[in-house]
Amino acid sequence: MSYYLGLDVGASNLRCALATDKDERVAQLERRTPQGPTVERFTDVIRATVNDTLAAAGVTPAAVDGAGIASIGPLDVAAGLIRSPANLDSDLGDIPIRETVAACVPDGPVRLCNDAIAGVISEFRGGAPVENLAYLTLSSGIGAGVVVDGHVLHGANGNAAEVGHLTLDRESTRPCGCGGRGHWEAYAGGENIPAYAADLADVEGIDDSLLVGGCTTAEVFEAYGEDPLATETVERVGDWNAQGTATLINAFAPRRVVVGGAVALNNETLVLDPIRERIGQYLMRSAPEIRPTRFGADVVLRGALLLAAGDGPPGTVSEAGGRRKQTDV
Repeated sequence: MSYYLGLDVGASNLRCALATDKDERVAQLERRTPQGPTVERFTDVIRATVNDTLAAAGVTPAAVDGAGIASIGPLDVAAGLIRSPANLDSDLGDIPIRETVAACVPDGPVRLCNDAIAGVISEFRGGAPVENLAYLTLSSGIGAGVVVDGHVLHGANGNAAEVGHLTLDRESTRPCGCGGRGHWEAYAGGENIPAYAADLADVEGIDDSLLVGGCTTAEVFEAYGEDPLATETVERVGDWNAQGTATLINAFAPRRVVVGGAVALNNETLVLDPIRERIGQYLMRSAPEIRPTRFGADVVLRGALLLAAGDGPPGTVSEAGGRRKQTDV
């Protein structure tokens, strides 16, 4: 029997699963993503997560025929690196993510792609065929994966459709985790919404008692309709999301936009309804279907497993013994 390992490396959570070639999952683990303080600490947790998943399944590393990593970016797919991810607490620089996983499963290819690209692979392979499709993740950060005319776009170094870093307000001083200003993610990324609420309270003179003692994005959404600052913040985030989604649609012309990520999935009505209601004013064409992913929080991990089995875009494959080659998968 063939086994495939999938690893979803998010800014907040790690998910790892082992599945058979019959798409039967035999083990799955989830834990918090290490935030640093060092690369070594980060890779130690990745290694332990992979090894613990194999142990839970009772499967040896030699039995794994391939692994797929779906990771936060930016990436250097050819080198197998996460390069200075924006939404971790520590600035870790380059993280050798593929080398770390390959050391755990040395006998099979290890494929790496952006987590949003894994999301679109999952949707593209998992339902009625849509030749032009976008997957949008609204989570700690914001990103997209895109299929155009039946082809998954992965771009130079695997960083296509990093839409969270679209500049929506070039006059803004609102900082993004990447170091830029006025980016979509700076307003609507889960890591940044509480700070955006604080800015609104200061500029608009809104009572900021919601923020006393610290406040999470989940608490901002929970207080919508009851707290004036929470209500204003969620309304503003809805408009930024409509603008950003419209830019994604204008750029790639998908027939369907599928939305995932914790911010969207945990607050579906408050996130998706404003996009659908307001997007028309920012589009040059009619709006496509916009709906939540059918796979919920599993969408990216499912894409990683498909990637492990070779069902994804062309990419760089790392093989046991340190050899690398370009291959179609």
